[in-house]
Amino acid sequence: MAPTAAAAAVVAALSDDLLREVFLLLPTAADLVRASLACKPFLRAARNAGFLRRFRRRHGPLLLGCLLHHADLPAPVFVPSSPAAAAAARADGDFSLSFLPHGGWLGGGGGAPWRFLDCRNGRVLLKNRGTQELAVADPLAWSCVSLSPPPAARAVGYGLVADDGDSSVFRVFCIAQDSDGDGGVSSETRAMVLSPGELSWADVAVHPHRLNLATASRAMQANGSLYWTLEGGASVVALNTATNEFSVLELPPPLRQLSFDVVEKGEDEDGGGGSGPLYLLTMRGFCVEVWAGAEDGGAGELTWARVEKSVRFHKAMAMLQHDSVEMYHHGLDVVGVVAGVLFLRHWNCLLSIDLETMKLRKLSDEDCSSASIYPYAMPWPPSNVGGDTMLNLQLMLAYVSRHPHPATFAGVNWPPGSCSCYPPVAGSLPLSCSPTMLTTSMVRRRRATPEEDDS
Repeated sequence: MAPTAAAAAVVAALSDDLLREVFLLLPTAADLVRASLACKPFLRAARNAGFLRRFRRRHGPLLLGCLLHHADLPAPVFVPSSPAAAAAARADGDFSLSFLPHGGWLGGGGGAPWRFLDCRNGRVLLKNRGTQELAVADPLAWSCVSLSPPPAARAVGYGLVADDGDSSVFRVFCIAQDSDGDGGVSSETRAMVLSPGELSWADVAVHPHRLNLATASRAMQANGSLYWTLEGGASVVALNTATNEFSVLELPPPLRQLSFDVVEKGEDEDGGGGSGPLYLLTMRGFCVEVWAGAEDGGAGELTWARVEKSVRFHKAMAMLQHDSVEMYHHGLDVVGVVAGVLFLRHWNCLLSIDLETMKLRKLSDEDCSSASIYPYAMPWPPSNVGGDTMLNLQLMLAYVSRHPHPATFAGVNWPPGSCSCYPPVAGSLPLSCSPTMLTTSMVRRRRATPEEDDS
């Protein structure tokens, strides 16, 4: 049997469900992109929305860097997390958001500028200061979806929930308070949601008390819920996006004066129902700390315990900051945790810590002390996967991250792979393994590492 026919026969004998279980064992999202381009059956199996949600929760997104917005600068600034990310972003992205309505970021003709509200799965939620309308923008696809402003007297918080299985599916949540009719604010707090294609906002939850969100509090996401810090820093309000229920959670005393982010640990096959512990990651005394909060006796209250503490970064930060006096006068501001990377603001510097290697890096030399900072991950999977510029961009990023060589971007077409049942994509990676080699190698890896089993 010819090699091509043999490879096709092997693919035909594998069901989509079996292929997806094999794909779950791939180390990174970049490896899944490579595998999905090997042939049409692989691509069909990998495009399943349910599978992609499982894969993203296990492996995380492809991190590009951070979006910074200075109030006194004409456009946002993109700070890449690595040289490979910088090259990929330059290839096709418009992080100045010139494609926004009303003349772009500057508003054109004296219009009001936009401001950031949230950033998830490669999409940015913004609000126009003049018209109050919202927009969900994709800097890599140069696309934007306009949304009507929420019907509320006072919107105090926003959150963007993007579908892990389809980057084109998202929902925008708004925490709002209405007028009491006498010029004051109502004692209730309500949550509203708007999805693309919907004609109006829908009320989904009401809390009987007025929840005062902390100034500049941004939405955090984990376990299928959105979280906002309340004034005073002693508690957070949670909105379960599946059950649409409010809850107020008390924070452990050591975290009440610190910035933090909520994180997910482990794989959640069911889509994040919020039944597991709530994990908070913070920096205290130049140490990374993780706190776990678990329900105690079903009363809705959390019992907190510190579960992890890293090595101190005191000396490493002193080297990055040249041991300046200012280093000791300014605390650490946790910006967020994305794809296993912790982003920090220390005075006027933007730093990152890889939580797997505990490597500390300085990302930018420019002053970011007053900037709004949002970590940005490439939308994975893209909504239009299949050989367009978005996919080629992801492939270039994946390849450069492993092979940092000047020749990476020199060629136009890479040599075709050993499997010819799917045409190679122009400008994409060389396909260096046949379907038979891929499945065989993954079964061997599966047997060699039983601790990676779902159990």
